[in-house]
Amino acid sequence: MSTVAVVVAVAVLVTGAVLFVAWPFASPDPEPPEQALSDRDRRVLELRERRDEAYAALHDLEQDLRTGKITPADYELERGRLRSEAAAALRELDGLSGPDPLR
Repeated sequence: MSTVAVVVAVAVLVTGAVLFVAWPFASPDPEPPEQALSDRDRRVLELRERRDEAYAALHDLEQDLRTGKITPADYELERGRLRSEAAAALRELDGLSGPDPLR
């Protein structure tokens, strides 16, 4: 194989690789997924985020108690607030009727 043929083959291969990688960035953006959601779906996502944030905060709070960063009294007070927040989100999630496409 001649040197010219190798150079052409490499150039074609590199051009193809660059186009393959760059195409998603250069092509027009499709509609963002958030815009395709109904109001109910958006509310479900919001409630799940609230629930998950409360659970994560409860976990962090437990770690803070174990390491002595907070007092047991402060722990109980904050724990009650976070549990109420998570429970409220769960109750509202349960109250949303109909099939849940996001589950």
